[in-house]
Amino acid sequence: MDKKEITNQDLEKAKRLRNVRTSHHLTQEKMAERLDIAYTVYQRMESGRNNITLTHLNKLKKEFHVSSDYILFGEVRDERHFEYEFEGMNRNEQFSFMMRLLAHLCRLNYSECDNITKEIDNLLKNTK
Repeated sequence: MDKKEITNQDLEKAKRLRNVRTSHHLTQEKMAERLDIAYTVYQRMESGRNNITLTHLNKLKKEFHVSSDYILFGEVRDERHFEYEFEGMNRNEQFSFMMRLLAHLCRLNYSECDNITKEIDNLLKNTK
């Protein structure tokens, strides 16, 4: 039997699937249970070795409110999907993303930039 060649696209889909699972604090075993599939099937999906079927996409939508566009193409349409993407980043990527976002917000409304940075500062002080 021929082995499936794992493409970069397969790996990206697998990463987004893993982001959904980890953001819900689930093990691979629990995620498989929630999707009503065998653990090994889920494990292979998350590694990119198995394709994600329409049935799996439908269950992801019903169980976790995740769009198939997000899983298949990485298209982010709402806040929940941004959270999945953000949680899948390492600390350096998260910091870089936040700095780009802050810079963008400041360009859009420069007068609000000072207020935004003060709010961030207050949030940081309250989380220590």
